[in-house]
Amino acid sequence: MSTKQISKDNKEYWENKLNGKFNDKMRAIESMHLAEIRDKSEKNFGSFTKTLQIEKDLKAVDMAESDYNSFFLSIDKLLNAKKLKLRDASQKLETKLKDWSANRDWENDNYSGGERIPSWDFDNKNTYSLATDFYKFLESKCHEETKKAFYKTKKGEELKEISEAKEEAIDLLHSDMIGSEVLRHISAIAKKSQIAISIPQPDVKQLTA
Repeated sequence: MSTKQISKDNKEYWENKLNGKFNDKMRAIESMHLAEIRDKSEKNFGSFTKTLQIEKDLKAVDMAESDYNSFFLSIDKLLNAKKLKLRDASQKLETKLKDWSANRDWENDNYSGGERIPSWDFDNKNTYSLATDFYKFLESKCHEETKKAFYKTKKGEELKEISEAKEEAIDLLHSDMIGSEVLRHISAIAKKSQIAISIPQPDVKQLTA
């Protein structure tokens, strides 16, 4: 039996392989529940916005935006005043959502995917879609929270176990154990999680210090 530890290159190789295998397994499990999560998310949206106490703010943005867009298409009179009204309404809602984001630990790094809080930066635009952006953002967060709650249920237990097994395998990979022992334990973890990982023999992939 080899008494050498896994080299840096081999650790990187195995970590990439483990991430790929376990992530594939987790995606496969998630896909089985995707429709149910989406349906629950849509049903939860009304109570979600009510919990955040922003229903009036959403309506204010929607009405101000509709008023502004309609006005712009018909006449240019008082355009700036209405733009300021829309800006103020959207910035008020943005501020509230930033507070909720910090409180509820939301991810806010992908604007195109509806995950970033909409922000006023359209001083030179003619028409707007801020209300749509706010709804898109909130639907994303409602789905995110619904999904988190779903995977705390019995149905989500399998995904949690897979995630914990992945973490255990990655931790082993970065431990000080002998290389052959590390791979043996990883193989056992993968087998328990019903993930097929072929562990190479010493003559296939040499373990070096």
